[in-house]
Amino acid sequence: MKTRRDWALGAGKESEFSIWGEKPVHYKRYLLVSVGLSVVALLAISFATMDRRTFDALYHLRFSYLLLAIAFSLLRWFFPALRIRVLIGPDRKIHFRDLLKVVYGGYFTGVITPLRVGGVTGEAYFLHRYGLDPGEAAAVITFGACISIALLILSLPLVVWLAVRDIHLSFTLQGVLYVALLLAVIFLVMVLFMMRNLQEKVVRLFQRLFPRMSKKGRFRELVVRLSEEASKFSNFLREMAGLGWARICYAVLLSLLFWVMGVITIPVVLVGMGYSRFFLDSLVAQLVIQCLLPFIPVPGGSGFGEAGFLAVYNQVLPPGHFYLIGLLTVLWRLLDFYMGILVGGGAFLLILKDMGKGKKTKSPAAEVALE
Repeated sequence: MKTRRDWALGAGKESEFSIWGEKPVHYKRYLLVSVGLSVVALLAISFATMDRRTFDALYHLRFSYLLLAIAFSLLRWFFPALRIRVLIGPDRKIHFRDLLKVVYGGYFTGVITPLRVGGVTGEAYFLHRYGLDPGEAAAVITFGACISIALLILSLPLVVWLAVRDIHLSFTLQGVLYVALLLAVIFLVMVLFMMRNLQEKVVRLFQRLFPRMSKKGRFRELVVRLSEEASKFSNFLREMAGLGWARICYAVLLSLLFWVMGVITIPVVLVGMGYSRFFLDSLVAQLVIQCLLPFIPVPGGSGFGEAGFLAVYNQVLPPGHFYLIGLLTVLWRLLDFYMGILVGGGAFLLILKDMGKGKKTKSPAAEVALE
């Protein structure tokens, strides 16, 4: 039997974390890169922008508003967990505390990987480990992502219009946002295509790509397993699409609350400092930043995220307030990034502990379906 250390390090032929590669140390490197670049960027911004007025603004920050911003940043992850509960339905029993581990752990694996790709794969894998078949787990995370992306598509034109009107968003950033809109539409189209039965399509795809290997028994067995999970994936997507308007609208509301609580943290901090007149403009700026972050290829958006935040808020705050931008950048990263790493990392360790105890392990097909 594997020990907890074996699960954590992915030891053995059938590594529990094989979806993350054969060398988990790569993820340690991602963590070091994301944190290291962020620290360097924050130090550079702090030295370039902060003076005595910065510390005066920090001194006047009311503690109650800081606590409120922290609560928004942490508690917003309850809504994706509730959304998973709504989507999987009452027949599939997963304890809510395990769903919280899934979303917090997925956030951790997301912020330390390029383009946050580790987030969706991590959530799907963790959800499988807590009880769902691999195809069903991937379908739940995909459907939840579709809801968020649909909200992005609907809101992005309004966000760009407000950003151009209120904070004079540059033409380059406008172009990036429109590219994000195009990619979001492509993703939704792909998911609609995947709602069709994929089992036969997966088999034919592997036969065309690997005609010689398709004749080998072990390879055929692997393809069959993958095709079965692909069928469960498409079937569960259709099942969730047929949940009814009430449950789908509830899932949409939970997604909306998640995004609202994410973008309101820094505006709340500004109000706590006595700059309530910048609340609405800051809200628009946060919408722009949240739309841009997923498309930064560096783990955690480190370096580029801080620079982008600085550039956007330089348009929000009037001249003479540059001393405040560096402080806001530091507080934003503390609330959105470092606190997420600490809490998400704790959830990740709890997941490893559960796996070390052999909690809710599924069929052998599980190990290959999400690779």
